[in-house]
Amino acid sequence: MSPAAAPYRLPPVPYVRLAFTLRALAPADLPEYQGSMLRGAFGHALRRMVCVMGREQPCSTCRLRRECVHTRLFETFIEGDPPPLLRGLPTSPRPFIFEPRGEARHLAAGEDLAFDLLLLGQAADLQAFAILAVERMAEAGLGRARHRFTLASVACREPDGRRLDVLGTAGLAPATPSLPTSDLPDASRALLRFVTPTRLKIRDHLVATIGFRALAFAMLRRTLELAHFHVPGADVDWTFRPLLDQAANVQVKAANLHWRDWQRYSSRQKTKMSLGGFVGDLELIGDLAPFAPLLRTAEILHVGKGATFGLGKMEIG
Repeated sequence: MSPAAAPYRLPPVPYVRLAFTLRALAPADLPEYQGSMLRGAFGHALRRMVCVMGREQPCSTCRLRRECVHTRLFETFIEGDPPPLLRGLPTSPRPFIFEPRGEARHLAAGEDLAFDLLLLGQAADLQAFAILAVERMAEAGLGRARHRFTLASVACREPDGRRLDVLGTAGLAPATPSLPTSDLPDASRALLRFVTPTRLKIRDHLVATIGFRALAFAMLRRTLELAHFHVPGADVDWTFRPLLDQAANVQVKAANLHWRDWQRYSSRQKTKMSLGGFVGDLELIGDLAPFAPLLRTAEILHVGKGATFGLGKMEIG
């Protein structure tokens, strides 16, 4: 009898979770889903803040792109030859995630807009730039009407719920490993809750429901891409086929999913874009112990397209 294969080791992706509160200076009407608005405003503010080459210089051909904070955080070009699985990608995944907290679209003067910003891997070292960019974007105004805000507070949110003030002279918040020590509540069943629209493609088509093997592959690919491009020295094991074979034995007992459409305005394309995805619950049964680190990591890193503005947020029930 051959010895059992060693369990697959997922590379950790350290991260910092910054909890922001912006205060409206006047009544503000905000879009339906605020993550896209925050991501776009953040990118513009960051480039205005750090770019020394001027607005007419494309980031892709800039001689400073390897050293620029904007390209390290927001326009993440691939340098060198990536592993075979990642060849053909125009850019690497962005090492940040915006998570809106609340859905209020109409704010009175003095009311708060709250959200978290996760900085992944070596992007955690850039948190001072990120905080200043958020402050600048609030001052410049949010939404198509450029509603102005002020930065009321920013704190590091620890996994156990503690908040550490990082505004002012407190210094950098420490990065937290993405692999939690706790296992699943029940290694034989789990309820996955997809909180924000989840956009997953199979054979270039968006799907409204998904099996566990395909979901596990999407989670694995996102984690390994982030680790490879944004965690220096990460020990990435690309031989994950045996883990996917195990995933094929996990069954979806019940899928209570539905499609949620929403629109965002693209400043680049000067038009509204429809970006829907599935939300709801997926109940799994089977041997889930080998997937506990992957599922817990996906709770932090999200899954699918649009993760930078908060899509694909998943929680384990």
